[in-house]
Amino acid sequence: MSLHTFAQKVLQLVVVLLVVTFFSFCLIKLIPGDPVSKIIPFGTNLQKAQLRRDLGLDTSFISQYLTWLRDILTGDFGRYYNNNASVSSQLTKSLPVSLELMVYAQVFAMLFAIPLGILTAYRSGSKFDGATNTIAFGLLALPNFVLAIILAVYVGAKWKLLPTQSTLDPFPLSPIDNWRYMLMPTIALAVGQIAVYLRLLRSDMIATLQEDFITTAKAKGIPNRKILLKHALRPSSLTLLTVAGLNVGALIGGAVVIEVIFGLPGLGYRIYQAILAREYVALQSYVALIAIAYVLVNFAVDVLYSVLDPRIRHVRAAA
Repeated sequence: MSLHTFAQKVLQLVVVLLVVTFFSFCLIKLIPGDPVSKIIPFGTNLQKAQLRRDLGLDTSFISQYLTWLRDILTGDFGRYYNNNASVSSQLTKSLPVSLELMVYAQVFAMLFAIPLGILTAYRSGSKFDGATNTIAFGLLALPNFVLAIILAVYVGAKWKLLPTQSTLDPFPLSPIDNWRYMLMPTIALAVGQIAVYLRLLRSDMIATLQEDFITTAKAKGIPNRKILLKHALRPSSLTLLTVAGLNVGALIGGAVVIEVIFGLPGLGYRIYQAILAREYVALQSYVALIAIAYVLVNFAVDVLYSVLDPRIRHVRAAA
């Protein structure tokens, strides 16, 4: 990727981020309810007017957005209405928990999906391929919150193999205890992704294995294992990489429910609490942070395309 192309993409990224933050701000404003009435439900009209001025709610919509965006860019995510706690302090505690859960889920999904995708593509049409695809379709139809409840009820409550609730940040715990708390949420969040990644990689691998350069490699006597892992996997992973980047949004959405079910104090759980308490400032910051992360991940995926497949780099250079 040339420097000019990269600069264009960075400019596009800035524009997209501005649009995303603006619409995030707009969506929160559409939530019914007055935050002033929530904070002081029995206050006088004079008290409510004063609080509205203190919160900047008496200014125009655009002015509120620009003030909020300026604060976000300077690292000020606002404060909770009810207890005046800093949103940033909550983020430093909850964001690592959610990131850990999503990283675990992605790694867990890839560890199962990539080997199974390669094997099913190599043995396409076999009984193993048919059984694996049947199981994958079944997992796609199983919502992650249903699996989370099943795991919590049986593995956690009934068999008592793993803990089901945690009100602590997992990071101060020992590695073993941390993994015990995160294992069931990770499985619940990752199982659906395994099915998606497996199906995508299998389809692309089957197409790649029919390419001429694979036939040439076989004619040279290169072992099948080396052909699969070195020659076929890399060009077949573009769709997988794309979907993995796009699935960041799905993982975040799933993490909200998973964190509530298992009591993990992550970002999803904070969003759930902010919605119940109508904490608009906190909710705006959380939604904007998620949207920004989603856009940045997809930007990184786009840049990685040229690394994974030189053909994309050559086409862009010619254009």
